Amino acid sequence: MAQQAASLESKYKAFIQQIVANGSVWGLTQDDTWATSSSAEYEETEVILFWSEESGAKACAEDDWKDYKTESITLVEFLENWCVGMYGDALLLGADWDADLTGKEAEPLEVALDVVQELKAQNKTLEFTQYDSQEDFEEQVVEALEGGEEDEDTDDDKE
Repeated sequence: MAQQAASLESKYKAFIQQIVANGSVWGLTQDDTWATSSSAEYEETEVILFWSEESGAKACAEDDWKDYKTESITLVEFLENWCVGMYGDALLLGADWDADLTGKEAEPLEVALDVVQELKAQNKTLEFTQYDSQEDFEEQVVEALEGGEEDEDTDDDKE
């Protein structure tokens, strides 16, 4: 089990590096509907799937998704609209799942933070449209993550 978790983590890190290098993310869509799966970890939680390369998405376009087409979005759109929006909707993000629909499930804002860290490591800066700068985006993501933890603590105090 530990080996499988290490493998998923390694695949996830490669996903982050690849999407930063490419500047885009891939998904499967049909009529504005993106491919989702049920979480293996959390009951009644949906996971929206993204891939670092079109070939990964194509490999999963079978069975229920056989009529889905691959679609790419820019890294900025992924961060600003998808990661932030998914966090607000309490959805998880599936990174580079394989055809067996296994892969890492991650909190979208944690993915966004990992992407920002990788952007720094690759010495890249994105031009955001809904934030003043990459630093502003990072600060707001960190605040949201810290705020979410504080809210949980506050809920515990009420009980």
